[in-house]
Amino acid sequence: MEPDSSGVATFEKGVGFVAVTGAGGSVAPAVAVHFLETGHTVALFDRQGKEERIVAREQRFTQAAEEGRLVAVGADLSSEGAARKAFEDTSRRLGHCHTLINLAGGFAMGLAQEAQGADLEHMLDVNLRSAVNATGAVLPAMLEHGSGFVLAVGAGAALTPAPGKTAYAAAKAAVAAYFGSLAAEVGKRGVNVAVLHPMGTIDTPANRAAMPGVDPGNWISLGAMVEAIAYLAGRPPRGRVHELQLHAA
Repeated sequence: MEPDSSGVATFEKGVGFVAVTGAGGSVAPAVAVHFLETGHTVALFDRQGKEERIVAREQRFTQAAEEGRLVAVGADLSSEGAARKAFEDTSRRLGHCHTLINLAGGFAMGLAQEAQGADLEHMLDVNLRSAVNATGAVLPAMLEHGSGFVLAVGAGAALTPAPGKTAYAAAKAAVAAYFGSLAAEVGKRGVNVAVLHPMGTIDTPANRAAMPGVDPGNWISLGAMVEAIAYLAGRPPRGRVHELQLHAA
């Protein structure tokens, strides 16, 4: 099927839902707004205890929640069991998940000689395991329906070596390897899997606050991230893009 303006090529609006993880960040809400505005039902996932804050974050979220087109879900996605239960509960309310946008993640600097095992495990939890567990929770239904889209987010650090990012780079490289292999495994069964690599800093309020002395004019815009995700989600079966690097210039 050909894509429509929503960035979702194969799914009827009003049927099932788009899941977006990492709702506490800056990218996930912008992505959720895009899918809401293009007629889809959205489930926003973040850690437990943040559900009310997520709904109140945007007036559009509050309105969509009242209309039954948005739900906020609290779950520890680094736990396989918690992820499965959260998606099962959400699917009972909204139907099956036809689009999964894995945006949960985290970044930490650290020299290799100073990094402890716990540092690597944390990077693996927030970047790899959360995405793998969420995907594992929705993949059986996607394969049963013969359609679906899964996005994972890599990083420039995984492709271009740089000092001080070893644990983060390792986790993101694992994301790229896992989801690249998954794309090859399930693509012929109708499920499209793509990895987006932001090749630089994303221009978000949090990053501006963390780096006040850096010129954000060289960063990747939030709008560009949303457009890239919509583009990957909207690829037709005979023209899919499984890996995309996004640059600021």
